[in-house]
Amino acid sequence: MKKISIKDIARKAGVCIGTVSRVINNLDRVHPATRRKIQKLISQTGYRPSSAGRALVSGRTHNILVVLHNIADPYCAALSKIFSQRWHSLGYKMLLGDSNHDVEMEREHLVRAREGSVDGLLISPIPGRSNKNAYLDMAKTGLPFVAIDNQISGLETYCVKYDDSAAASIAVDYLAGKGHEQIAFAYSWTDFQTVKDRQAGYIATLNRLGLPARSNFHSPLSTMRCEAAEAILKLMKSRIAPTALLAENEIMALVCMNTLIQAGFKIPQDIALIAIGDTLADHFSPIPLTTVSLRHDLMCHKAVETLHNMIENPKAAKQPAVQEIIKPELIIRASA
Repeated sequence: MKKISIKDIARKAGVCIGTVSRVINNLDRVHPATRRKIQKLISQTGYRPSSAGRALVSGRTHNILVVLHNIADPYCAALSKIFSQRWHSLGYKMLLGDSNHDVEMEREHLVRAREGSVDGLLISPIPGRSNKNAYLDMAKTGLPFVAIDNQISGLETYCVKYDDSAAASIAVDYLAGKGHEQIAFAYSWTDFQTVKDRQAGYIATLNRLGLPARSNFHSPLSTMRCEAAEAILKLMKSRIAPTALLAENEIMALVCMNTLIQAGFKIPQDIALIAIGDTLADHFSPIPLTTVSLRHDLMCHKAVETLHNMIENPKAAKQPAVQEIIKPELIIRASA
């Protein structure tokens, strides 16, 4: 059976293709009687306009590209779910890209975005300036885009990020208030500005409280889980061992928790444990994990709101770039 085309609808209605397009896209300048006639024909024939055809008329694809560091990571999975639901509610299809911490893969996504396949881009940029020119080239196209988690190095753009320094400060203040003086910071991703900010907040708060910021208490751990576990046990055997651990994120906190439990340590009796971030379900953790929530759901909604406004109101995209900071909050559970 021959597929009904827009030409067929126009011929049956006795109008030009442009008139049918205006009806499909709910535009003005169509006589009410003609509009009703075309709508009736569309209903009777079962005609469905192609997304490509609608994009040519409206200038919109109603596609959004979201690029994250690692879509298998529980944090990125949580973000993608929220983003997908929110964009769907606004009538957009979300395309998910994975940069996998690789600058070449990130560059491919930027090229894809600027080729016109999407109406906007949400991206968690890889640290450094490797793709600065790719971002600049994309910006020249006028494509609306918003950075999340981190600002794009060397480029002023709309950004929605967490107050990572404050998150670490909240954690250290809480642990110190529980009587802990020997507090360590467990982290591994040294090139990420988010982690650098958390470490800075940790050290600044220790200094403010007059507590020791021992170099071996905040030395970076390996990104290899087994090597990180060995370093944690070595730290616990130090002459002066920590009584509390602040983990850069929930995954690091679970590495610490499982390592310590298997070695016979009791949490929080022998050592308290707190993580930055709150995306994992409770059943992932052997002991309910005290966290400083970054409020990722609020960040997602704010990022979508910002980008959607830029798409719907082109003048907004030309305004000076704004950086939104999401404030964290403490969630007390059993681990600290």
